[in-house]
Amino acid sequence: MTERYTEKLSLYGRASIFTADELRRQKRLNLNVVNESVLEGLVNQKEKQEAQQNNIIRSLVISLFFAFVSWNGGNIRIPGTGASISEIPAFLEISLITAAFSVLMITYSFLSIQLYGAVITEVARAVVAKSKLDPDIFAAARSQNWLFVKYFKYAPVDGRLPVYKISKIGKYFYDALIASFSLIVLGLWVLAISSILFIAHTGLSNDAAGWAVYITCGVIIAASFISMAANIVEFTHEVDFAVLEKIDTDRGDL
Repeated sequence: MTERYTEKLSLYGRASIFTADELRRQKRLNLNVVNESVLEGLVNQKEKQEAQQNNIIRSLVISLFFAFVSWNGGNIRIPGTGASISEIPAFLEISLITAAFSVLMITYSFLSIQLYGAVITEVARAVVAKSKLDPDIFAAARSQNWLFVKYFKYAPVDGRLPVYKISKIGKYFYDALIASFSLIVLGLWVLAISSILFIAHTGLSNDAAGWAVYITCGVIIAASFISMAANIVEFTHEVDFAVLEKIDTDRGDL
């Protein structure tokens, strides 16, 4: 019987493991394909994703503002057109769908950025492996990072015990710092979703078109919850040792 080992992994864990496998494969084959230039490219792509996420957040804020104005009976004139919001057909409906879609794209963008971070960490670790230095410093020099997240941890450098151990009060303080930030961001995300659903429920017409928009917004928001859940859920994975033996035999040439 083939020996198997199971382990629960998140999506980020999968990204780290598969990237580490490719880097080990590269080492077995004596290649230098994934190098510092590849790391630079990954960092640049991550920065583009972050810029795109900022644009999506702006789109969400603007579309929510217009939806609220339209729902509240406001009559703002659009600069350069002479037309007012109340004169534009289906303005509320379009604003709500745009806001809901922006919420979904923010969750996808956030997920992608975190995956880039997981891959960058593994690649940086391999690039600076010979120096035995902290790869996070190497990555931080090439991309913007919130370093307080790194240094609030008990062991800021992965795989190395800290020389200076923080007190329990300090640990609780840093935990509160991260928890408060996470709760605020999560609260704003929930507030945006609640606003969309409330405006849709109270502002849309009670006809086929209104219900179509309401259901569409609900489906899009449900998809965003699935995307957000992907950040934390873990699933069981099987390690097939027969495959590992074949990799060792073929020296990575599968």
